[in-house]
Amino acid sequence: MRCICLSLLVLIVVQGCRSERATVTPADLYIKDVTVVSFDAAPNAAIRDVLIRDGKIVFVGDVADESAVNAVEIIDGRNRFLMPGLIDSHTHLNEIPGMTLQHEESFPGIAAEARRQIPRSYLYHGFTTVIDLNSEPAAIKRWNSQALRPQAYFCGASPVFDGYPMSFMPKPARYEIMPYFLYDEPRARDFPDTADPRLHTPQAVVTRIHDDGGICVKTHYERGFGGRGDLPVPTTAQIRQLVAASHDKGMPVLLHANSEAAQSFGVAAGVDAFAHGIWTWNDRSLTTRPEDIRTLVAAAIDQGIALQPTIQVLHGEQDLHNPDFFDDPRLEHVLPNSLIEWYQSPPGQWWAQRMLGIPVVAQLVSEGRWDELDEPPLARVSAVLELHANSGGRLLFGSDTPSDPTYANPPGLNGRIEMDRWIDAGVSPAQLFHAATLGNAKFFGLETTIGTVEIGKRADLLLLKENPLHGVAAYDSIDYVILSGKLVARSSLSALADAR
Repeated sequence: MRCICLSLLVLIVVQGCRSERATVTPADLYIKDVTVVSFDAAPNAAIRDVLIRDGKIVFVGDVADESAVNAVEIIDGRNRFLMPGLIDSHTHLNEIPGMTLQHEESFPGIAAEARRQIPRSYLYHGFTTVIDLNSEPAAIKRWNSQALRPQAYFCGASPVFDGYPMSFMPKPARYEIMPYFLYDEPRARDFPDTADPRLHTPQAVVTRIHDDGGICVKTHYERGFGGRGDLPVPTTAQIRQLVAASHDKGMPVLLHANSEAAQSFGVAAGVDAFAHGIWTWNDRSLTTRPEDIRTLVAAAIDQGIALQPTIQVLHGEQDLHNPDFFDDPRLEHVLPNSLIEWYQSPPGQWWAQRMLGIPVVAQLVSEGRWDELDEPPLARVSAVLELHANSGGRLLFGSDTPSDPTYANPPGLNGRIEMDRWIDAGVSPAQLFHAATLGNAKFFGLETTIGTVEIGKRADLLLLKENPLHGVAAYDSIDYVILSGKLVARSSLSALADAR
């Protein structure tokens, strides 16, 4: 791990920076006179013309060959910006936000429309790569078998058995839903009879995840929501073994850690990233950074531990009770109308109603103060993100979509709103851009395939009207998504496209 020094990365446009000529075949996509925005290895990587063949970038520079007119598609890139596709490194792709499996069985038509649209919704907002932090090979294979979707990868989730999040799943199904769980010797008497402890050591679990095609490992330190409770958690020794085994396989380890206690554990165990920011501090009366938080953040940065803050998780809890939530015109682009209507029906309000069973939530909502829900944790997580970013810490962009069985984390749009949360917390547009492209690609070992606009990489790109380094609003100006070299108009990805 190493800190990212954004000030040393240079983005420039070079007119005619290379003299090579490219032979253009009828299978080519040729983008002329475009401003390339990319944190590449070379400082002169922002160039003028880009040539794509068979789904890969084959040339960047000055294409002076008149045979370029033979390309199947020629794009005039003047006054446009070409950038790598965005990477959302915290998704849950097997879920329809706000629906249970029982709901899908009861409303199959609505569910089918939703599942068709969800991949397009990620693409609509520029996410050409998604990483599921809790999945298995069959689910990822189903996702990647769809004709129009972001490329998906997965982490194997490796909690201690019967800990979070397994504890919320019924027995014995939980042991099949989350097959990479860890054995815990002190609780050997409670270990499932159907499982062999030898297959659930850190080494055995990591080997299985790797052999199943996982690119990372996610484990959990969660005693209960808010950092309180009695759920079992792993030991430092267990996670150190998990980290060592994962690194032997070339895989990073992320830790679910939304509390000061959890991230202190992660520093001691030597994990590679924190999934979630710190919204629970030891002193819950504070919202301005105390010295122990500063010390913890400094220790994490010193060890190269990346932060994936997922601020939108908390805003999503607020929006379940926002009376104006469904008035947001952006929703109709990422959700089928049938699903929007279902969310507002009694069955679709099930999770909001369950949250109202919590007294403090019920009181705030009844008094019209729903926007005060999670207000202190939001202040804390934003303060930690600002400190981490301004101290040169490594950032990973991820939206945690959906964070709960909630409709308030709509696919694609949830990531776009997470971008706004980062900017509001003091992250610069350049830091955000890096985290969602090359930063994510490097962390997950995908930098030779995606993350920059370079020769040999998969042509997953975005063509925009505005420069994303000048402001986050540029991500609303996407004209085209280029997916493995295929040019897709953004408008065709909207849920409204089928309604026309």
